[in-house]
Amino acid sequence: MNPKFTLNIFHKVLITLLAVTLIPLCTLWLVSDKAAQRQLTANVSQNLVLTMNTVANGIIGWDNTNVRAMTQASSLDDMISMKAERQNPILSVTGTAYEWSYLMFTILPDGANVGRNDGGALTPYGDRSYFQQVIKGAPVGRQVVIGKTSGKPALILATPIRDASSTLVGVLAMSMYLTDISKIVTDIRIGETGRAILLDASNKVIAHGDASKVRTALQDFSAYPALKVAGIADAPVVYNSEDRQVIGFMRKLPQGWTLLVEQDYDEAFATMNRMEKDARVLIGVSVALVIAIAIFLGKALTRPINDLTAIARQLSNGELQVTIAQIDRGDEIGSLARAIDRLGVSIQLAMDRLRKKG
Repeated sequence: MNPKFTLNIFHKVLITLLAVTLIPLCTLWLVSDKAAQRQLTANVSQNLVLTMNTVANGIIGWDNTNVRAMTQASSLDDMISMKAERQNPILSVTGTAYEWSYLMFTILPDGANVGRNDGGALTPYGDRSYFQQVIKGAPVGRQVVIGKTSGKPALILATPIRDASSTLVGVLAMSMYLTDISKIVTDIRIGETGRAILLDASNKVIAHGDASKVRTALQDFSAYPALKVAGIADAPVVYNSEDRQVIGFMRKLPQGWTLLVEQDYDEAFATMNRMEKDARVLIGVSVALVIAIAIFLGKALTRPINDLTAIARQLSNGELQVTIAQIDRGDEIGSLARAIDRLGVSIQLAMDRLRKKG
């Protein structure tokens, strides 16, 4: 039968030192880690929100500038006349002033094209989404399309033309390149992996901060994971996107577009990961140091005790000629050594008395 395991002094010293060292160390780490995680999460979230505000304000400001220009133009008498010879000079001047526009034109309520600034052939536009939006009462019609000449996403804005009695007499439309909006989106950088994504009302990509993620112009992002995350429009949320974990924030813009800002979780929380790694290393080093100290202290304690145990065993066997080296120590070990020495003397005297009586 194997002897029953018992804790010796070394084990007890080791357990005591580990408890005294690791309990407060781990407690401090857990408390500080949670506090640091809350603070870092707040900082990351704030950074995403501020980035969102910057991008959104840029897009909204650009859009408002174009809408104001078209609203002012549509209120001019020459524009209200719905006669090409009076409208075309205005369309030409306005189109030249806004260099990002490549076509300005007017449309009758029946969809027929009246004026245009490029001198091109008149084209019916009655089936176009932006035209139908205005005809149905929307103050502004918008549609993102692929430009026939550039092959890139382009925006068509439309505003109503109303006469003095507020009767709708036509629609003013402007086709423009999305270079400025794309630049606002693609220029945003949050670390190495942070990016902004702008989608139109049907969740097709207008601009993406990571061009490698867009395979075709106006790629449909309806199945993009971020669009299905609950609460992402209220505050930044951590979720899985494709093969990585990200933190993102989404907002619906007044134009009906969707703006998403996201960053890889590992990069956003890299500071936390380093802190946790450093803490684990510190705890590992502390455990190794405690074990080394326990071994040293254990040997320092058990060696003299083992020596005294052996001496006590010799005395019990009648071997009275022993040398106790620990007698001069001033600690408990010395007291024990002196007690064993007196025990040896007492045994010697008792044996001498027995011999005399015999």
